[in-house]
Amino acid sequence: MEQPPFRMPGSLPIGPLPSMEDLRRKARSLPTRIVVIAAAQDDVALEAAAVAEEEGLARCVLVGDQHRIEALLWDLGRDPAGFQIVNRQELHEAVGTAVGLVREGQGHILMKGKVTSADLMREVLHRDSGLRTGRLLSDVFLFDSPLPGDPRLIGITDGGINLAPDLDAKVQILSNALDVYRTLGYEKPKVAVLSAIETVNPSLPSTVDAADLARMAREGAFGACEVSGPLAMDLAVSEEAARRKGVETAVAGAADILLFPSIESANIAAKTVQYMAGVEVGHVVVGAAAPVLIPSRAEDSRAKTNAVALGRLMVD
Repeated sequence: MEQPPFRMPGSLPIGPLPSMEDLRRKARSLPTRIVVIAAAQDDVALEAAAVAEEEGLARCVLVGDQHRIEALLWDLGRDPAGFQIVNRQELHEAVGTAVGLVREGQGHILMKGKVTSADLMREVLHRDSGLRTGRLLSDVFLFDSPLPGDPRLIGITDGGINLAPDLDAKVQILSNALDVYRTLGYEKPKVAVLSAIETVNPSLPSTVDAADLARMAREGAFGACEVSGPLAMDLAVSEEAARRKGVETAVAGAADILLFPSIESANIAAKTVQYMAGVEVGHVVVGAAAPVLIPSRAEDSRAKTNAVALGRLMVD
């Protein structure tokens, strides 16, 4: 496998960002933007906000129950006077205000606090007061490659928004993921459209969709990228498995983006990586008028800080 180019410690890589650490470093090098946290009375979200400000990733506006936010900040050893807090005690009002601040340009990134993803996305998708653009929204989950000698960011999509995407939805999910990777400096991202097998079987619709997406990519529908499918997971990530099965594509064993057939499979894979592989992660919802961060409450502050950095890179 080709070795990554040498670079001085602390410097930004030339070309695609190969790790979450580099992603955060890149985000810190950009002008500061504002993250608006909806229902910010959440200890992990507040810790992420504090770290994001300390690291120079973003400034944060905390929308929610001011008394609870201030108490949690003191518990975290943070002085509330150092944060901008917008007092909204009712949950629906807090979420609506947070979305409104981003829509009006007073914030650049929207982040979930103590509110369910469904409730936040309902407000984001509101026809009159949300952040709709006409594009499908989808989640792109990034993680450091756990494979030895393979420094790159691998993406899983879509494990957070679209329940059972059809071909049209997968076209948009793929386009969203490509937008993220091009922002990260990947000029020709490699995409594996996954299924349980690597041959087309009409009885397994995901294989038909995968073949259609690969054909569309060859015809230029997605710009500069390599798309292969259907591919089983072993073929997407293991050169040895691809060699043994006789599968020869530019994507096999080297996929940057893993496009899963359903929300269940993508979500399970993402959580398996997050809690068993011991690598850094972060994810962002794209397709709205601004990046939307919907980290799970179970995620630690580092994952949420990574999400802030990723969201920052997605802001023009």
